[in-house]
Amino acid sequence: MKSNLSRLSFDNKEGTSNQSTPTPSILTARINETKNDSFSGNKETLSVESMSYCARFEICSAPKCPLDILIDLRFQDQEDPKCEMAKATRHKYWESLPDSIKSELKYQGYFESEYTRMRSAKERWLALPEQQKAEIKERMKNMKNRRPVPMEREPIDEPYLPQDPGDEPA
Repeated sequence: MKSNLSRLSFDNKEGTSNQSTPTPSILTARINETKNDSFSGNKETLSVESMSYCARFEICSAPKCPLDILIDLRFQDQEDPKCEMAKATRHKYWESLPDSIKSELKYQGYFESEYTRMRSAKERWLALPEQQKAEIKERMKNMKNRRPVPMEREPIDEPYLPQDPGDEPA
């Protein structure tokens, strides 16, 4: 008995169906096509090739991939799945890309909003005077090395004990 993955084929002359071998998905076929061909310069092919560097590429169904060269042309609804790969991991995938593909990804493996926030934060940091940068670094160092200090409390002479209403002096 053949697996459920096989598809029916009506290619024979009698018009009866024959079991054929499983056909790969469109994405798999495009990846294999991309890997077999030399660099053609076709943006769509290059886009699929860049996304194929992601470990989740075969199972991902997010319409917007930060490793997609054509991400600005893609559309995503509220209900559509989102890329769940961590930012640092996506950036590492971007770093592993060949330079020809890397240069095409203007957001370096991040989404546009993430990239814009990081770039703005870097610009703000670079605009600070050196003295203020040193103070911030020192504060961060102290926060990192600081251990929790127990709260100091005033000593209590006598503990407060609630009295029963029947204990009142007569």
